[in-house]
Amino acid sequence: MPMAREARRHRFEDLVGLLEKLMRQSLRDEFGGYYGNVTMPLHRAAGLGPIGTTRRAARAAGERLGWDTYTYLVDGMFIIRDRRRPPEEIRVLATPAGGRLH
Repeated sequence: MPMAREARRHRFEDLVGLLEKLMRQSLRDEFGGYYGNVTMPLHRAAGLGPIGTTRRAARAAGERLGWDTYTYLVDGMFIIRDRRRPPEEIRVLATPAGGRLH
């Protein structure tokens, strides 16, 4: 059984790495690492493994990125979101008026 446990751990780490990559790709440089958001159809998320495991892997990937990770399912979509409150200058930049306020 130790080999099976090791194989599960390895698959989990691969999943964490994949989700971390997707989460990094969701970031915009000008927002300083805030406002991360990954949205995928539930059938794609389920294809990664049991949804509970995928959520756990998303939280582990979020820890690596310094996120306050929140995962949820809505309308057939699996969503991973960073809930950290960004600094004021990032919040202003992220508004629809963004950089035009200055």
